Amino acid sequence: IEIDGELVEDATLTEAIKKLKGEPGTIVKIKVFRPETEETRSFEIERAIIEVPSVKGAQVIEDGLSYVRLTQFDEGTSAALEAALAELSERGMTSLVMDLRNNTGGLLTSAVDVAALFLEPGELVVSTEGRRASQKREYHTPKGKKYLDLPMVILVNKGSASAAEIVSGCLQDSKRAILIGEKTFGKGSVQNVIKLSDGSALRLTTAMYYTPSHRVIHENGIEPDITVKMTSEQLRALVERQMEVNGGGAVDPTNDPPLARALETLKSYEVFRSAAD
Repeated sequence: IEIDGELVEDATLTEAIKKLKGEPGTIVKIKVFRPETEETRSFEIERAIIEVPSVKGAQVIEDGLSYVRLTQFDEGTSAALEAALAELSERGMTSLVMDLRNNTGGLLTSAVDVAALFLEPGELVVSTEGRRASQKREYHTPKGKKYLDLPMVILVNKGSASAAEIVSGCLQDSKRAILIGEKTFGKGSVQNVIKLSDGSALRLTTAMYYTPSHRVIHENGIEPDITVKMTSEQLRALVERQMEVNGGGAVDPTNDPPLARALETLKSYEVFRSAAD
């Protein structure tokens, strides 16, 4: 409710962020109000550069069934994921659950590089199309280390957006992964900012992102192969567990229906593959 003694009740998000930010090492004083307890508390926080890892919770759950969560797609996500997969491989990884729930996206190039870890070089990841021919672009996988035969399930929900939808839609179209959870957010537009003479700007949507099978992502989202919903209580518990995982705790499929279904699906695949062999 206050930042450095100034009320922020009527401030916009941008204005509040501007007040909170500052030089690393400096102090910002904030006052918060907690409605549930009607308690007002004051804090002094030292500003710092906060590194937010985008790859978290990598672990072998049981019998080679492995798990990793991507929180966003930034410049280092692909390299961090590749390192995590290499470590999991050394620990006996036979299949993978990649959790993209509540991943709001990030860089397009990062999405392409992450998809490239599971696809042959040169495969289409995503394309853009607008009214002009010049707005049609295709993004293909580069060369790199591959996990081409690794059975995969991707967990998605309505909080999975943008780059997370590009990756999940691509690997679904390519038959490289099974999607489990709920329909994604539906954010897949290309926008240009045009500066105006008075200092303001106009942001225009000029093109849309399409999956390899030419599904439009924007406002449609990506439908999972297997729909598994969570209650509000389970969602809150999921957030708490993810915080524990960030600190090194183990994931728990007991109260996480999508994860439990993912493990069940991968176990069934292992049984089928063993019978086929």
